[in-house]
Parts: sequence; C-alpha cells; structure tokens
Amino acid sequence: MAEETTEKQHHASAKRILDLRKQGQVMRSRDLISGIIFIVSIIMLFYMAKYFKLQMEQNFTWSFSHFKELITAPEFSGSFLRKVAVDNFMLLTPIFAIVLIVTGVSPFLFGGWNFTLEPLQFNFNKINPINYFKRMFSKHLFFEVFRSMLKFLVIFSALILFVMQKNKDISSLIYLPVRSAIGAGVVIAEEFIFVLAVSLIIIVAFDVIYHYFEFQNKIKMTTHELKEEHKETEGSPEVKRKLRSAQLAILKQRLNISVPQATVVVTNPTHYAIALRYDPDKDNAPKVMAKGKGHIAHQIKMLAISHAIAIYQAPTLARAIYHTANIGTEIHPDLYMAVAIVLSYVQQLKNYQQGLGQQPNFVSDLNIPNEFVYDD
Repeated sequence: MAEETTEKQHHASAKRILDLRKQGQVMRSRDLISGIIFIVSIIMLFYMAKYFKLQMEQNFTWSFSHFKELITAPEFSGSFLRKVAVDNFMLLTPIFAIVLIVTGVSPFLFGGWNFTLEPLQFNFNKINPINYFKRMFSKHLFFEVFRSMLKFLVIFSALILFVMQKNKDISSLIYLPVRSAIGAGVVIAEEFIFVLAVSLIIIVAFDVIYHYFEFQNKIKMTTHELKEEHKETEGSPEVKRKLRSAQLAILKQRLNISVPQATVVVTNPTHYAIALRYDPDKDNAPKVMAKGKGHIAHQIKMLAISHAIAIYQAPTLARAIYHTANIGTEIHPDLYMAVAIVLSYVQQLKNYQQGLGQQPNFVSDLNIPNEFVYDD
C-alpha cells in the first residue's frame, strides 16, 4: 500500500496543471524558441540581402562623389556618418520588428505564455547549499550535459561533413577572380546555413519531444496526492457529512414551523409530499408551505400525522405541484380546480368526523392538464 501511494502513476489533473502554472512551471523548450528566432532571422537576412547590397552601393557612390567635402569639411563627415547610420538602422528595423514578434509569439507553440510573480518570492530551499549540491550531482544535470554535448556533436558533425563535401569548391575560390570568388563564396555560405538550419530543426524536434515527456512525467500524481486534491476540491467526507447534517437540521426546523400551518398534505405515497395552505382570509390561492421528495417527503408526512393534518394521496397532482411551484409561492392557476377538489374533500371529511355530514367520496381522477403530467 505504501508503494501505491508514493509512486507517481496518475496523470496530472486540471487543477494541478493550473497550480503549477501559477508557480511558473510550464512546458518550455528553449531550443524551440531560439531555433525559430534563428531560422526567421536567416530568412529575413536572405530576403533583405539585395536591399543591403543596394544600400552599400549607394553609400559608396555617395561617399566617393562627396570625397572632397569629406576631407575639407569636418562637420560634413559627421552628417555623412549620421546619414549612413540612420539609413542602415531603417534597413534593419523590419528584421528587428519581425524577430521581436516571433520572440513574443513562439512560446505559444509549446507551453504558452505564463506570467506569475510567485517564483520571485523568497524560498530558502533555492539557496540551501545542501539542495544546491544535490542538484549539482543529480542525474538530471548529467543528462542535461549529455544533451548539450549531443547538440554540439550534431552541429559539429554537420559542419565537418559539409566542409569535406565542399572542400574542392572552397579550395578553388583562391583561383577565381575576386568578383567570381565572392559570388561562389556567398553560394557556399548559403548552402552551409541551410545545412545548419536542418541540423537545428533536428535538435529542436528532439528537444520538444524530450521536454514534453519530461514535463508530463514530472507532473504525474501519486494516489495520495490525488486523494488530497479531491478532498480540497470536493471537501473531506467528514466535513461533507457534518455539513449535510447541519443542513438537514435547519431544514427540519423549517418544516417544524411551516408544515403545521398547512391545510392538507398532497402525496405521491412514497416519493413526493406537498404541504398546502389555503386560508380565505390570508391567501388569494392555495400556497406551498413545504415540499420535498424521499427523506424530506417522509418528514413532511410524519409532521402532518403528528399535527392531525389531512393527507391526500394524489401522485399526479403531487408531482405537478412539486415541479411547478416553489416554497412560499401560490400554485399554478391551471391546478386550481384539482386542488379545490382536494380542499373540498378535506373539509367534508372534517365535517363528517365532527358528525356534521356524510362521508365524502375519494376523488382519484383530478383531471390534471396534460402539460402538468410528470412521469418521474
């Protein structure tokens, strides 16, 4: 039994995941975010390359056409440098903007944004030297080091294989004219960046899968934790039992006050009980003093018997009043005739018991409208 409660074998509940998010613990892959930023930056640089080339040509053309001013007028050189800086900054602004947007959006791909101040609160365990050394020599740290080495080997291997494959092309650059060598060098650099991007995608995919399963395993719950959480959310059985007892006590106290005021109790012999009052001096129509089913219905009938209140068995009428009227309200107008028959029978029965009339006939068919017939 002890092993059952200490082993994490249950998937995390929604409440546990929400609590962990409040503590700042969410699925996160740093390689995914940095990889996306790197790839988007490279794509933007390739796209903006022709604009960089055009801007550099304009700067060189403009500087050589104003070479005399640059030498003879010191203030002109300052304005020239400012112009070059502003032009280059405006050229880089789209890249910075796209990278900034990608940086903000990329966390939504894995784990989502999570803002909480709870991790900033002081926690002695974070600076406890014993815990520090435990983390330093933990299996998790060694595995992280191994993963870092594996990432390095993937990128380094991609570099070595690329250089080996392109060795002849790289060596031949020294024999080409300057313009052709620059063009060929750019093509080789583009191919290398592509290989690097593919290697990075492999690393990111591995990192995402690893962190997903690591997080899911980390947040698993033991049987004991699951039971404790259930107690917190649903309440412990002892507390619920006490609360139910208190509620029943209050309800019984209310029944003790309201049922004795009733004129008749209409019942579905075993399930429903409705205590009705009709006082021509107080009520415009019959009024529901108490209602209930099951245990509450039994309590109402017991109180009716102890206070000598007439009980009328009319299952269809009892269900109709129970579902259409609340405690303290008048019954539905469409049920006036049926209740009037019941009240008339109760009054005749009372007169008969006092020797003032004949014994009334019990009316079983009260002609309840079809829309007020409930089968439960």
